[in-house]
Amino acid sequence: MNEKKLRKVLKDSVTNDKIRTGTKEVFQYIKGTNLILTSTSLPVDSLERVRKLSEESNISLYSFPGNSTLLGRLCGLTYRTSIVSLKNVSEEDVKSILS
Repeated sequence: MNEKKLRKVLKDSVTNDKIRTGTKEVFQYIKGTNLILTSTSLPVDSLERVRKLSEESNISLYSFPGNSTLLGRLCGLTYRTSIVSLKNVSEEDVKSILS
């Protein structure tokens, strides 16, 4: 994982309002999503649902190694979040994050 690249992409997404947080919001606004990040504190049933949806929709899925608090901080949010979806992320950025 390229944490520096991930931090930059998340910061840009938050600035440009191209980020969705929380399971309900991520599932509701799945169209146009390029990358989904999940934390270790995402419940198993939600994780399975996300995996299935990402495979069906051809969306990249990244399992962030930290908990929801760390993922929220990495996004620059004042609250914790177990799942984040990013829109309008370039394929190059997605590949560098996943590698």
